[in-house]
Amino acid sequence: MADPRRDPGSGAPETCGLEQILEALKLLLSPGGSGSSSLQIPKRDVLLATLKSNLSALEDKFLKEPHWKKLKLLREDVASEAGWPQSSADVTWSFTAQALLLLLCLKETMLRLAAGFNPRKADPRTPEAAPALSPDTLSISQQKTVQSVLQFVVTLGVCPYLMPGVGVPLRCRTEFGAVVQDVVCLDAAPDATRRLYASCRVLLNVAQHAALGSLIFCRHFGDIAAGLCQLGFCPTKRKPLNSEEEVITEEERAVSRKALRDVLDQVYQPLAVRELLFLQGGPPQSSTDMKTPVRCRAPAWLRRLCGQLLSERLMRPSGVQAVVRGILEGAGAGAAGGSDAEATAADWKKCDLIAKILASCPQQSLSPEDYYRDICPQILDLFHFQDKLTARQFQRVATTTFITMSRERPELAAKYLLRPVLAPLCRCLSTAEIPESDVVPGTILVTEEELSRCVEDIFKSTAQREGKRKTSGMAELIQQLPG
Repeated sequence: MADPRRDPGSGAPETCGLEQILEALKLLLSPGGSGSSSLQIPKRDVLLATLKSNLSALEDKFLKEPHWKKLKLLREDVASEAGWPQSSADVTWSFTAQALLLLLCLKETMLRLAAGFNPRKADPRTPEAAPALSPDTLSISQQKTVQSVLQFVVTLGVCPYLMPGVGVPLRCRTEFGAVVQDVVCLDAAPDATRRLYASCRVLLNVAQHAALGSLIFCRHFGDIAAGLCQLGFCPTKRKPLNSEEEVITEEERAVSRKALRDVLDQVYQPLAVRELLFLQGGPPQSSTDMKTPVRCRAPAWLRRLCGQLLSERLMRPSGVQAVVRGILEGAGAGAAGGSDAEATAADWKKCDLIAKILASCPQQSLSPEDYYRDICPQILDLFHFQDKLTARQFQRVATTTFITMSRERPELAAKYLLRPVLAPLCRCLSTAEIPESDVVPGTILVTEEELSRCVEDIFKSTAQREGKRKTSGMAELIQQLPG
C-alpha cells in the first residue's frame, strides 16, 4: 500500500546491523526475550503490564545505551516518514506501532545490505564450495523472532479491528485472542479504521522484501486480505459532512482496493482461493455449547466481493488448477498429492462442489461459450497428471466436472469437451471417406500416443462411485456431434 518508490529511512546517516534490530524486537516481545511464549499470558492486567514494561525497557535502551544510537536515528527517520499515528493512550496500539517501526527498520536495513553485497566469483579450483550468503539473510532463530513479532502485530493491529463476519473473531481463535479483544481500547485515538489501515499498509511495505514477504504471507495472508477487503470495499453508512469526520479517505480506499488485487496476484494462487473461500464463509454456525463463541456469517458485500475475486482467479491462466488445489488443500488434504491425498480423493462431495463451481459461468465472462472455450481445455488437462495420488484427485474432479457440464450445457460440452477428446478417433474414422488414391504411403493420421490418450480419457470420463457406474452422458453428447 505504500509507494514502492518511497524510501523510508533513507536519511539515516549510518546503517545499523540486523542483530541490533532483532535484539530490539526480542526486547519488545518480552522481558526475558522468550518471544512467542508471552502469547500464553492469560490475564488482562498481566498483559497490559507486560506491554508497558517492554515499551519502557526499549525506550531505556535508546536513551541510555550509546551503541543503540544508530538504530535510534534510523527509527526516528522511519517514524518521521511514516505518516500514521504512533502514540496512543491505548498501550496495545503504542506497542503495535513500535513493532511496526522496527519491522520497517529491519526491511530498510536488509535492503541496504543486499544492495551493497558484491559476492566474489566462484573459484574454479573449489567448485564444491558453497556460495557466500547475502548479508540480508536471516538465520532460523532470527526468522522465529520475526514470526513472533508478526504474530503480535497481526493479533494486536489487525484482528481486533475487523468487523463481525470479516475473518475469524479473536475470541474464536485462542485464549490469548480473547484477552486481546478485552484489552484493546477502541475509544482511544487513533480510530480503529486508522489503526487497521496503518497496520496493513506497513505489513505490505515490509513484504516488499522477498524474505520478509514470505514470512508475512505464509501465515497472515488471510487476515491481511480481510483487512484490505474491509478498508476498500465495506460500504460506508453515510457521506461525511467534512474532512474531519472522514476516518479514511476515498483515495485510501482506492489504494486498499488496488493493494488487495496486487497481493492476490502475488501470492500462491491456491492459497488465495482458499482464503477467499474462507472469507466468503457459509451459513451461520450453530453451537450447542454455550461457552463456544459462534462466528457471524460474512456480510453480503463481502460474499459478493469474494465471489467476484474467486471468479477472477478462475479466469486466469491455470485458474482451474488453482481452484482445485485451493479447495482440496483447504479441505484437510495438505498439499495436493500429500499423505492425505488418498482420503481426500475418495470424498466425492468435494468433487461435486468443485464441479459446480467450474460449471457455473461467472459474471465476468462475456458469454457461456467464451467461458467454456477458455475453461474446458484446462479441465481436460486434469486427466493428464502423472503423479499417482495427485492424478487420482484431479481425475475425479475432472470426471465430475465433465458430468456436470454435460448435463447443464450439453451443446457446449459436446463442442469443447467431447470433440477434443474424440478428435484422434474421428480422424481415424474419417479415413474411410478418403479415396485410396489420395492416401500417401507412410502418412501418420494419428500417433500411438494420441490414440492411447484418447482411449484413456474416454475411460476416465466415467466414474466408479459408491459401487455404481455413473457415466458422463457421453452417448447423448456423441449424438449431438455433426456427422
